[in-house]
Amino acid sequence: MEPLEQVTILMTLMKRLGQVMEHERAVLRSLRVDILPDIQEEKGALTEAYEIELSRLRCSPQVLASLDSRVRVQLDEAMRGFQQCAAANLHALRGAKASVEKVLQSITASLSDSLPEARRGAMAEPRGQVITLAFDREA
Repeated sequence: MEPLEQVTILMTLMKRLGQVMEHERAVLRSLRVDILPDIQEEKGALTEAYEIELSRLRCSPQVLASLDSRVRVQLDEAMRGFQQCAAANLHALRGAKASVEKVLQSITASLSDSLPEARRGAMAEPRGQVITLAFDREA
């Protein structure tokens, strides 16, 4: 494969993976978690292809050396943009995880508090309790 083709494939994978991650963040903001599995499946496949292409490029430094300096600059800019996109995606995923954990803790505490002390040892039907919950759609 020609050096320019290798770099073009890598840049195309980074661009598409970035688009998928942006979509994933939008889905997290809209709380449409039902479509996350499909997004994560595509993201996984793209990530695997990206890692393979990046590994090929790293194993052949002469490929980069043979490229025109403008192409190397474009690749460098694309890599920086991709890294920023990946960092933003990781931040959003960590924020979503923290929010879900807080909700689970609140539900657990609510169920625990709703059981009378004498009945906590037995497997009695817990009474529900209303809890206040807010989601930050800007995160």
